[in-house]
Amino acid sequence: MSLQYDLLDLVNGSGKQTNFTTQLLSLIMKADGHNKELLRKGFPNAVITVEEWQKTGIVKDSKYD
Repeated sequence: MSLQYDLLDLVNGSGKQTNFTTQLLSLIMKADGHNKELLRKGFPNAVITVEEWQKTGIVKDSKYD
């Protein structure tokens, strides 16, 4: 599934998904600045997707890392 689908489910859906990407997106949302930068090294598209949603409220689709 796409980052967009997983983020939309996490934010607006059941919230019961337990796949890796959904858990990763949840972790990125909770991370402080330092840990977010560490996550960005391994998962840059996931961090960008969450940051864009946090700034604009729009969930854009991007490729998996």
